[in-house]
Amino acid sequence: NYCFSGMSDHRYGDGGSTFQSTTGHCVHMRGLPYRATENDIYNFFSPLNPVRVHIEIGPDGRVTGEADVEFATHEDAVAAMSKDKANMQHRYVELFLNSTAGASGGAYEHRYVELFLN
Repeated sequence: NYCFSGMSDHRYGDGGSTFQSTTGHCVHMRGLPYRATENDIYNFFSPLNPVRVHIEIGPDGRVTGEADVEFATHEDAVAAMSKDKANMQHRYVELFLNSTAGASGGAYEHRYVELFLN
């Protein structure tokens, strides 16, 4: 199961995140401060408890300002979306839901990618 956002800036050449998900319930973040840490992201979603955070690194070795955050359940991922456009430090952060009720990932993510790439 992968968390594909299909939303990455194409300057980085990867066309989207390929974060390996174990739950299939992810939220993609865009617009993070470049100094944001995993701890900052965990705090951003508090009181929710993400399972895992992956900050994206571009081919140049620098952070891209994007991250994938994995949640244990679809409900947690949906609840996390309430933070869409909330501020982290001096920047507002956009969130993109990549989860569906009862899904364990797989085909859902591929349909999600096609929606953004077509």
